[in-house]
Amino acid sequence: MPRNNIYRELIGKLEQKLFGLAENSMLPPEQLLADEFGVSKPTLRRALQALANAGQVRKLNGVGIIVTKSPRVISRELIFVCYDIVFFAETLKSFGIRATEYNYFISIVPLTGDAATQERILSSVTERHPAGVVIYADPRHTQLKVFHQLAVAKIPTLYLMRLPYGIDNNLLEFGNADGMVEIVETFYQTGCRRIALYGDELVNPIAAVEREQGFMAGMKKCRLKPRPELHCPPSATTEQREAFLRLFDDAETCPDAVCCLNDYCAGRLIKILQRRDIKLENISFSGFDHSSLSEFIPQPLLTVEPPMAEMGREAADILIKQAENPHFGFLRRKLRASVISTGQ
Repeated sequence: MPRNNIYRELIGKLEQKLFGLAENSMLPPEQLLADEFGVSKPTLRRALQALANAGQVRKLNGVGIIVTKSPRVISRELIFVCYDIVFFAETLKSFGIRATEYNYFISIVPLTGDAATQERILSSVTERHPAGVVIYADPRHTQLKVFHQLAVAKIPTLYLMRLPYGIDNNLLEFGNADGMVEIVETFYQTGCRRIALYGDELVNPIAAVEREQGFMAGMKKCRLKPRPELHCPPSATTEQREAFLRLFDDAETCPDAVCCLNDYCAGRLIKILQRRDIKLENISFSGFDHSSLSEFIPQPLLTVEPPMAEMGREAADILIKQAENPHFGFLRRKLRASVISTGQ
């Protein structure tokens, strides 16, 4: 980062430090502050002067730096609120890198707990009034009142994958359904005609619905009629799952290919079939999400690699554009996921 821009990010970090402090509180000495933020004293003094000009701090000779007014807005902070930090790890990383390039800094807030806890987490984010917020919401809690409060607060906000119920805002996603359509087409092009769908409780429920819709759209595109007996979604009963597994015992009923709703359930299905001594050489399998597990599945696997790093960069670009251009309209953007093969 150019040296003459470091202080802009530093202003946001200092505002975060000031946030919530009582008036007349003392800040640490300049040298300690400079060491804490890894900057030179001249850069620190330039940022402190900007805060002094805004009436937030005052320097008293022989005393130190006094907080005169706690900031209500942290002007250079972007907050990433995320329900699934593990899945979005690459997105968080690229988001942070891009934000830093624009002289912003980020805070990561895990979105955990029940609905009431998540309400409190998001309310605390709203109260900080940062420059912008990215949210990947818990798919189980999409009707929280705080989403509407956030919209009223007029904080630039970007949602990942899907909007909460009744909310109109920026949206960045990749095609869950589109990826499954491409998988079905790929199987069809290799000669598969009995194509099954499989899912279990390890799939995000909303993503499962979207991917099931993609499966049906892919079958229609390939002019294949879905067979009820080859459909085993997460909602299937124990009896339905057993009936589905019995199909693999007979060459006449065994699927040519199985579209699993993610890599984890693909791995579990393959393990179950191996325990039943089912020969898998002539069956094609697919997963979704290109998890680290896919590299250890003992079968070639077709899977969808989400554009996680690209999503982080795009999220930062959109959010910063909104923060710096308040009258810019909402953006909807869908990124393309790649279908790849593993274990070849």
